[in-house]
Amino acid sequence: MGKSKIKSKYVIISGLALNDNNRGTAALGYGALSFLQERGFLSEGTRIRVIKSKGRHLRKKREITDSTDKLTITGTEWVVERYYVNFLEWGLMSRLGILIPFTKLWRLVKNVECVAAINGGDGFSDIYGTRVFHNRLGMTKLAMAAGIPLILLPQTIGPFSEKKNLSLATKILKYAKQVFVRDDCFIDNLKSMGVRHELTNDLSYYMKPEPFDIYIDSARAIGINVSGLAWDNKFHALAGQFDIYPELIMKLITMFQKKGNMVYLIPHSYNYNKPERYNDDLKAAREVYNRLEDKSNVVLIDGNLSSPQVKYVISKMSFFVGTRMHANYAAIFSQVPLYGLAYSYKFKGAFENNGIYNRTSEITNISESDIDHILSKIEKAYREDVIHC
Repeated sequence: MGKSKIKSKYVIISGLALNDNNRGTAALGYGALSFLQERGFLSEGTRIRVIKSKGRHLRKKREITDSTDKLTITGTEWVVERYYVNFLEWGLMSRLGILIPFTKLWRLVKNVECVAAINGGDGFSDIYGTRVFHNRLGMTKLAMAAGIPLILLPQTIGPFSEKKNLSLATKILKYAKQVFVRDDCFIDNLKSMGVRHELTNDLSYYMKPEPFDIYIDSARAIGINVSGLAWDNKFHALAGQFDIYPELIMKLITMFQKKGNMVYLIPHSYNYNKPERYNDDLKAAREVYNRLEDKSNVVLIDGNLSSPQVKYVISKMSFFVGTRMHANYAAIFSQVPLYGLAYSYKFKGAFENNGIYNRTSEITNISESDIDHILSKIEKAYREDVIHC
């Protein structure tokens, strides 16, 4: 597809969250701005709108106000307007597709030229459950209710285990003006639906690493991303599928310690001050570090790093093993040899779309007897990609 002719006064980017706990989600926001500018959906003077319902914040008794911020990314300044609308207006729109004329929400979308949806990079799926799938569709539903062109930014589509979710996804995909995908996992389905699409890089490809003051022994540095989701094993629809993950991680660290490597524990989704329950990488990495009887040559990256800074740390590794998909993307796009510990087909698709084969292992519902096999595959990849390169 060629570059779009859309020149907009306002664009809504659904899921723009540069300070999100998940540095992968934040990376998508950084990358989305660059991607949309490159493709002609954003131009100088375009204002970006983020619209949310007051409902959730009122329940948590938070003080919320509309705001306007300016941010500069790779030399371009963007104005981001954040608005909060009445939860009744939002509910009518999101549940019934009704947009009431002359309300705040109606006024906010009058001059919007397109809605670009990120959906968390892999949230256009019910892998995390139906509720999470629907929670990420607010701006998509708004685009359809208001008749605004919808762009699905590069992401993994599917899988869908519930027929009703697949039916809704099909309706959205057919409505979208453009559909970008970062892997070929769902392409056959898109073809059968008659949905035009383009295969391209994940949005985080467009985010530049941000150097900062940290020393890393790059020659023998092994990066390991421990997922709090898998470590705690209590996250929504994926709960109970990672019983063996902690043992795998501990043995993985020991394996590289014995080789004389420096092991860096690198969190990728975390809140530095208020850890997420059952889904915080830094909390998990701290538990891993504290559990180690031998802490020699193990470094915990324990700081409130931005998404570009985390990408910088990962870019300095000689080899990387990640459980978070976007931690792996940071390695892929920094040309760092890697191995993925996968809990979805998105891993295999993402790796192979970037020319990386036989570098993932499934870690859901594995048994203790699978650990040695997975470790041997990681060690083999390390020998081939680092020792013999």
